[in-house]
Order: sequence, then C-alpha cells, then structure tokens
Amino acid sequence: DKPTARIPPFTPNSSGSSLPGPSQEDRELSNFLRNYQLNHMAPAFLPRGLTNRSNWCFVNAILQALLACPPFYNLMKGLPCVLGLKSGKSTTPMIDSVVEFINEMTPLETMNKNQKKDKARKKEDLPTGNALEPSYVYRTLLQLESETFKVIEGRQEDAEEFLTCMLNMISDEMMALLKLTEEEPEDSQSQNTSGVDEAPAAPLEWQEVGARGKSCVTRRITDHANIVTPVQQLALGLCRYSVKSANNETSATLQPFFTLQLDIQSENVTSVDDALLENFSSEQLDGYICSKTNMEVEASRN
Repeated sequence: DKPTARIPPFTPNSSGSSLPGPSQEDRELSNFLRNYQLNHMAPAFLPRGLTNRSNWCFVNAILQALLACPPFYNLMKGLPCVLGLKSGKSTTPMIDSVVEFINEMTPLETMNKNQKKDKARKKEDLPTGNALEPSYVYRTLLQLESETFKVIEGRQEDAEEFLTCMLNMISDEMMALLKLTEEEPEDSQSQNTSGVDEAPAAPLEWQEVGARGKSCVTRRITDHANIVTPVQQLALGLCRYSVKSANNETSATLQPFFTLQLDIQSENVTSVDDALLENFSSEQLDGYICSKTNMEVEASRN
C-alpha cells in the first residue's frame, strides 16, 4: 500500500507566529463595560469654553452638549484613560479622544461660608476655567478612512452627522471590547471541516399577532442583538415601520437609530411634536410587489 497522510483542515495562524491576544487592559475595560450601570447623577465641574479655529464648531457644539448629558459624562469619566492614543496604536481611538476631553474638566469647588457671606460677590458670578482646544478629537476625525463621514480640515461639516458618527464609533469600539469577555456557547469548539462555507445567518424575523388576531411579519435590523453597549442603553432608539398592502399583507421593520432626522421645512411643522407626527405619517408606496402573487399592488407605510 502507498503511504497516506491525513491533512488537517486549514485554520488561520495554525503555523508560525500567532497574532497577539487581547491585552490585560482591554480585558479589564471589557469587564468594566459589561458590569457598568448608567449613572444619571448630574456632576458639577468647572465650565470651560472651546476655542474654534479652522471651522471645528460642528464638533465643539456637540462636545459641549454632551458635557450637559450626565449619563454620558459619568460613563466617559469612569473609563480609564488609555495610553495608546498618543502612540497611535489604540484600538479605541474615539473612546480615547472623548475620555481625554472629558478628563479636561475638573470638579467645581464648593463655596465656603466666607465666600457665601461675601456681599461684594454677585449671585450670577460663575467661576470658569481657561478655554481649551480638543485637538485629540480633531485628529481622530481627520484619520477616519470611512467615506460615510469624511472630514477635511477647514471644511464645515454637519453637527448631527458628527454626533451620529461619534456615537456609532464609540458603540462599535465598546462592542469589540465586550466580545473579548463574551461567554462562548458550548458548541463553539466545533469547526466546519467539510470545506464548504457556512451559510450566512438568517435575519432576525418573527410573527407578531396584532389586533383581531392578524399576524404581521416583523424584521429587526441589527447584527448583535445579544450584546448591548452602555452607549446603546443611553442613546439608541428603535423605529417601527409598518407596510400594509391592499390584499392585507402586512410586514414591519424595527430599525435602530442614534439620531432621528426630522423635516422642519413643511408649513405644517411648527413644533417638535408636529415634526414627529409628520415623520411617521402614512405614505403611499409605488411599485410594491406582493410576495404571494408577485403582482404590483397598492401599499402604504406608516
């Protein structure tokens, strides 16, 4: 008989030097995020202005607004400052830059009895610190490679788009950290040795039973339904869009969002409530194809 050899299935890094695993600092940060509870206690810190040069006001406006959001401030204040930011080797550049910005704020000292009795002191007097420039946040934005939100120094950008970009980046970086300490299922050690790629997981879909016993196919647009980051707990919303056709076929989509864009140009919109009602008002859909008959039918979405 001819000699035979058993060739094991290929696995990445099966030979040679393996990639370094997560650092101890990353694991500690992962455990911190996994056990973190949002703190809504309003902090007292020394107000500081942000200098505006080269059209960075769209960033400064959002950073100042987030300082006034206690759960966001307390979350970032509690995170350890990572040294990888200065060396350019950080795996969490947005978290690092925001943490460094938050750490620029110092607690506001309480007035002693003599200060309170000072008649020359005006009630409206408020101590302020020196203005600062959050250049570390600027540098992080300038290094973004994504075309979704491309930042060029000196060019004005949209503040709402920056807020969405920043919250998504922070949440994604937290998601990657949380995966480091995620408990693997019991069958996680089983490997696909057949040489055939596994089929992609089906989208999250279920049947909802509404009024009068009518069913509705509902889909949720998400990748990691089992992992929720602290930023998602704080700022992530969920929109439900329902589509109903003339033959009573109904489906719904749950779409997460960090910021909700509202149209305020309509003459019917005079308040935020009006804008919300206008955004979720019913509208006719053109070219809707029924999944049962493959024919175009009338449909509406609300």
